[in-house]
Amino acid sequence: MSDIVFLYPTVLWLMIPWAAVCLVLSASASKTAIIAPHLAKQLGTNNQPSQRNSRWLSLLGFVVILAISGPSFEKASLPAAQTSKARVLVLDMSLSVHAADIKPSRLAQIKYKAQDILPLLNQGQTGLVAYAGDAYTLSPLTTDSATLSNLIQNLSPEIMPLPGARADLGVKQAIDMMTQAGLIQGEIILFADDLDDSEINHIRSLLDNGQWTLSVLAFGSRSGAPIPLSDGTLLTDNQGSTVIAKTQFGNLKAAANLTGGQYSVYRSDNEDITHLVSGSSLSNASTERGVTEIETQVNNGFWLIPLALALALPLFRKGTLFSASVLLLGLSMPSDRVEASIFDSAFSNANQRGMAAFSNQDYTTAAQTFSDARWRAAALYESGDYEGALLASEGLTDIASTYNKGNAYAQLGQYQQAIESYQQVLAQDPEHIDARFNLDLVNQAQQQQQQQQQQQQQQQQESDSEESQDQASPQDNTGAGDKGSDPKKSQEQHGKEQAQQNASSQSDASKSEPEKSNQQTSEDSAQKPGESTREGTEESSADVDSTGDPEVRHEQDAARQAQPSYPVQQSAADPELRKLEQIESARDPAYLLKAQMLLQAKEKQAPSSTGKNW
Repeated sequence: MSDIVFLYPTVLWLMIPWAAVCLVLSASASKTAIIAPHLAKQLGTNNQPSQRNSRWLSLLGFVVILAISGPSFEKASLPAAQTSKARVLVLDMSLSVHAADIKPSRLAQIKYKAQDILPLLNQGQTGLVAYAGDAYTLSPLTTDSATLSNLIQNLSPEIMPLPGARADLGVKQAIDMMTQAGLIQGEIILFADDLDDSEINHIRSLLDNGQWTLSVLAFGSRSGAPIPLSDGTLLTDNQGSTVIAKTQFGNLKAAANLTGGQYSVYRSDNEDITHLVSGSSLSNASTERGVTEIETQVNNGFWLIPLALALALPLFRKGTLFSASVLLLGLSMPSDRVEASIFDSAFSNANQRGMAAFSNQDYTTAAQTFSDARWRAAALYESGDYEGALLASEGLTDIASTYNKGNAYAQLGQYQQAIESYQQVLAQDPEHIDARFNLDLVNQAQQQQQQQQQQQQQQQQESDSEESQDQASPQDNTGAGDKGSDPKKSQEQHGKEQAQQNASSQSDASKSEPEKSNQQTSEDSAQKPGESTREGTEESSADVDSTGDPEVRHEQDAARQAQPSYPVQQSAADPELRKLEQIESARDPAYLLKAQMLLQAKEKQAPSSTGKNW
């Protein structure tokens, strides 16, 4: 026998109202004496039966409440069915799984089969390991098959930190996982498309103690297939030859025979995974009982039933026992359970039922139930139907309804109507803090909206003017050739001719220089192309400025300033685009898996390469 524990301690709160009831009964019993006490004493009658009955009833109520609370002073041991074994899925994520000798690819079929086998592994716990150049734990031992399926769906060789194929490290990682969980035996299910001799030797050394069972599901074909890469090319070796990924079924079967595990080859149906599970050492796990016992508290409240019956014997008077039973039944009803019934419509009106739905955040039902227009508008607003809230508020001029109209207008983006509604509220109640706060917010939003519209209009006008200038420029050139009598255009033509003469004179002077200077100039231009470009730009700009026409210079300066505007805008937008790309990649589950494996890779030493990177 251990300490007393109450299985339902909240029932003990009923003793407080029951004590109040007992006090009321005792007080009423002392005042209901039919005969005066001194006369009853002379007559030899007992004038205290009602008081005695109230005491018995009070004691009975406390005993019943105590019994309902579930007192427990002993425990019982119950056998629990469980298995002390577990299994770990080890998936090959080397580059060779991209081979398409089985359609659509080995990778797709590995993931399909791994997801299909999870519902069959309904006993014990399952872990998940993926390997390429190294092995990484993706999920510890768990019974949540849905989580494992989501992880498997996002696996690919591209997210593996190290390229390669080290199935032996995958087996070692699975053994370490089960050992850290305190298990002394378990099963490893390997999904792979190839094993070389060195991997088998390492696996043999890991499984020598006989505690772990290795089963293998082989993928691929003997003829093999090339390995496509993400850029559309095929994987090649160091000599430039295309790599053909062939499956060595003999090595895979030999690995399964090391510990008497199951071996199966990929099939389009589920016979392969059914064979793995049916012959698994975990298939009979559900029959293993008595391994663990669960201790549970025993409800000993039934021992108080005889005492309650004994206390009820003096109350066998017409109506007494029945009334007490009804009272106890009413007190024992749980108060936190609210259920809708057919009597709601009889004892509550539409607004009360709507308020109950509104309190339960069932705003759609509340809007359909409310008969009051203000409450119906509030329910529509909370449900997100802002237009319906405005329709329901038509004709309402009180402060609360006007304020709610402003909120609905603001949610719909109709800022001017929202401002007018808030101003009406402040006109009636200048101290309405919420309306003033929302008015400031809506004013800011309206200003931002107007600024954006102005910017869009300005950009549209600039683009239209640029298009009109582009269309008008060839016409202006033609007109300038036809109308030579225009003095302004003749000056522009004279400036252009003078610039061409200066350029030709400079080119003639450069040709007349010695050959040595030409060689030196070519060497300088080869060593410093940026400087020569800048110098040439400065010379050309000096020639253009030497025209002496201020109007021509103004037009040329404006053209030069307008020319680089598009690249500047593009370069300013690029960081934002890159930031968006980073955000999207962070949402990708595959990106999270890759980050998880990178953290594991940092915590351990990189394995030695076997020379096989696929």
